[in-house]
Amino acid sequence: MSVLLTAPFCLLAACEKSTNPQEQEEPKIEEPKENDSENSGTDLEITSIEQLNQGEVDINSHADFTSRSSLKMNYRSYIGIGKTGLGVDNPRYPRIKKLANGTYILFFHNAPQSIGASCDYAVSNDLVTWTSKGKIYQNYEIVDSHGEDNERRFATCDALVLANGDILAVASFRANRGYREKPLDAGLVLRRSTDHGQTWSEPIEIYQGVNWEPYLLELPSGEIHCYFTDSDRTSDHGTDTGTAMVVSNDNGNNWTPSFGSDPYYVLRTKHIIDGGTYFNNQMPSVIKLNNSNELAAALEANIGGYHISFAYSGEDGQWEHLSKDEEGPADRNDLAFSGSAPYLRQFPSGETILSYNHNSRFHLKMGNAQARAFGENYSPSVFTGGYWGSLEVEDSHQIIGVMPNTGEKEITLAKFILNHTIHASQRTVNIDGDNTDWENTDEALFVGEKSQAQGTLRVAADNDSVYFLVEVLDHILTDEDHAMIYIAAADKDALDEGAYRLKVAHNGLKETSTYTNGWTSGSLGANAKSNFRGTLDNNFDRDHGYMVELAIPRSELTIKSEQILVNFAIQDNESGEDAVTRTNGTSTAKWISVMDL
Repeated sequence: MSVLLTAPFCLLAACEKSTNPQEQEEPKIEEPKENDSENSGTDLEITSIEQLNQGEVDINSHADFTSRSSLKMNYRSYIGIGKTGLGVDNPRYPRIKKLANGTYILFFHNAPQSIGASCDYAVSNDLVTWTSKGKIYQNYEIVDSHGEDNERRFATCDALVLANGDILAVASFRANRGYREKPLDAGLVLRRSTDHGQTWSEPIEIYQGVNWEPYLLELPSGEIHCYFTDSDRTSDHGTDTGTAMVVSNDNGNNWTPSFGSDPYYVLRTKHIIDGGTYFNNQMPSVIKLNNSNELAAALEANIGGYHISFAYSGEDGQWEHLSKDEEGPADRNDLAFSGSAPYLRQFPSGETILSYNHNSRFHLKMGNAQARAFGENYSPSVFTGGYWGSLEVEDSHQIIGVMPNTGEKEITLAKFILNHTIHASQRTVNIDGDNTDWENTDEALFVGEKSQAQGTLRVAADNDSVYFLVEVLDHILTDEDHAMIYIAAADKDALDEGAYRLKVAHNGLKETSTYTNGWTSGSLGANAKSNFRGTLDNNFDRDHGYMVELAIPRSELTIKSEQILVNFAIQDNESGEDAVTRTNGTSTAKWISVMDL
């Protein structure tokens, strides 16, 4: 049944941004009118993207197709988490982790001038409502190594969920006054939780020396690496850094080299400033690549501006231990592009995802399975006004991004959906405007980054037909809203004869076009049936959405090697067009393959 809201259109649209769901008022709801003739399909339930793509994924299943893979932010997941959820006024440097029990934990420091004094954390069951848990590292007064009154401060807390479910949270500590010149008062400190962040062990110090930005990695062997920006020489020159590490072989209880010893110097590139030799490679993020022992590191290099660099360990998965005056490893890609604050992750299917900051915006790049070839920059417009963001893989097709929005004094959070090659389900579909015969685990494509309106596309096939299911969730349905399905042959990267474009809406198939040096009206002999739930062109109610089923004879499509290419878009009155990839031009290089036809 459709429901009516008393809120006008502008208020309803504003609620979709959901800057802090904990501070919103509950809307007042009225029952729909009995004679509302525009309502249809009152029992229709549109399938959300969270219910799809739930099947098993083979490791590196898409390693050969990553050039076509892409990300789309899920606007409905986008929120700004402020003081109500975090308990601080100026959250910076967020690091989010999904815990073994399915809940979430977010670490950050509070810093009007960016550099933290203490580290806080918050927890959530759903990524929407957050509860502040207070300080995990609290600053306190000390007498420093020079015998002076000082203060121990903490910053840049990051964490790791171990294979056994424990959480390790590591932070950088320093003396507040003169920290560059007081390495004996600086280091890394670690705490453990065995109950999903409810309680924490007493801190242990695992490294002594000036540092920033620790990062933890657990290998399948159980070996744990703690990487960090080695800043011991920045008192000589502010850009003289490198990445060092300490290692634990007993689940994080003891670390080598021991506290007070030099660390292992592992990731360093030389550069010359005014005739002097210095090093860079800082703010490390390191992953073990799928189906490989090789480690891939994304790093920040501050040489005439900030750049992203990469380094690789080789198949043995071991970094060479360098001297202070040595650079390495040899296998690297220095100064690959402008940016700072890298964070690297990999989907089970093979795609590597890099987040980084540039011009106070959150950027993402899709990489191949070896983390060596990265594609176009992707920067959602809502992630702005901050720096030092991070990523966490949610599941096989979703990744969570977080970044501070310093102007709003909050942390921006959203999920990003992975669009990549999909496989058609093998079934005969009854074209009746009812989606109950489509399994929820079917592989799907997603659009929905611009507003609350979002759509999915699924494909099935039998010996006679290829079937498409379009489902669009939309709180504000209008007669002009529609979706577009683009179909092309899989053996070319440009539009050619045999390409088709179908326009569908709440009331079915609206238009079919064929391509011959341009789009012209045509026919595919498609059978279509639609259904919708809502009231069209009524800005004072809350609609649900529409769905369209289509069957196209196989003989009408150009199917090569049991594949076609598709692109998918929705056109919404609120936000305009939202597509998997560009719909203008003739290139199909970023269209998605549909296999098993």
